Amino acid sequence: MKALIYGAGLSGRQVYKNIKDEVQVIGFLDGDPDKKGHVIADGLPCYGGAESLSDMEFDRIYIASRFWKDIKKILTDNGVSEDRIRVDIPLDTVSDVRNTWLYSYAKAYKNTKLSVAEGGVFRGDFAKYINKVFPDSKLYLFDTFEGFDHRDVEYESNNYKFGLNDNEFSDTSLDVVMEKMEHPKNIIIKKGFFPETAADVDDRFCFVHLDFDLYVPILEGLRFFYPKMVEGSVILIHDYYNIGLPGVKDAIEDYEKEIGRTLYKMPIGEDQSIAIIKDSRS
Repeated sequence: MKALIYGAGLSGRQVYKNIKDEVQVIGFLDGDPDKKGHVIADGLPCYGGAESLSDMEFDRIYIASRFWKDIKKILTDNGVSEDRIRVDIPLDTVSDVRNTWLYSYAKAYKNTKLSVAEGGVFRGDFAKYINKVFPDSKLYLFDTFEGFDHRDVEYESNNYKFGLNDNEFSDTSLDVVMEKMEHPKNIIIKKGFFPETAADVDDRFCFVHLDFDLYVPILEGLRFFYPKMVEGSVILIHDYYNIGLPGVKDAIEDYEKEIGRTLYKMPIGEDQSIAIIKDSRS
């Protein structure tokens, strides 16, 4: 069976690992024109979006994206029958690259008492790693733990072609998150609407991970955390390279406009996250 994977990012690569011994994967598809022609895994290229299918022979397309409803419609509109489409979204797409990067980064703060934080925790799969590599730090976890807040979704749906709703990421709970923590005594849960839940927090931070997905909380996260970061520390922002979530990049650009300068930004090598480095200018 010849198969294509729609989604040339982290989820697509994970699906490839899961199915490569069962089917013949012939390549990847993605709506991001910048990914067309790039080798994604084991020499397999990204052919482009659905428009590339007219000249291709295949038996099945695996959709590896949480925007699967929109992608499925695009595929069927381009003549792909539903029986040849399978939605396959990995439950855990926490990147080994991101884990390795954080492990190396944390070495610079060995034995630190500075605080760390994550905004957008979901089921705690990356939070548990933050907790592990910063064993002496308070770890603030900001999330509704019930899915997106309707206020953020409303803004997103009014300003972007939006594929998510306020029921997304609701398959979680505080118990699910806490049972994964290696140093639970260091965890400070901030459940509710961000940034309201941060009103009483005045710590200094050496690492923050923002995985809110949406424009408003990402912008508010930068407004809140960046002034509280120590010089040389990092705010890691997930989904910066995700064309399905354009609000993430827009939020960073708008924060730069607010403060009147460009932030120091660096990719970490997993095609998803950008590291914003706190400098001495503020």
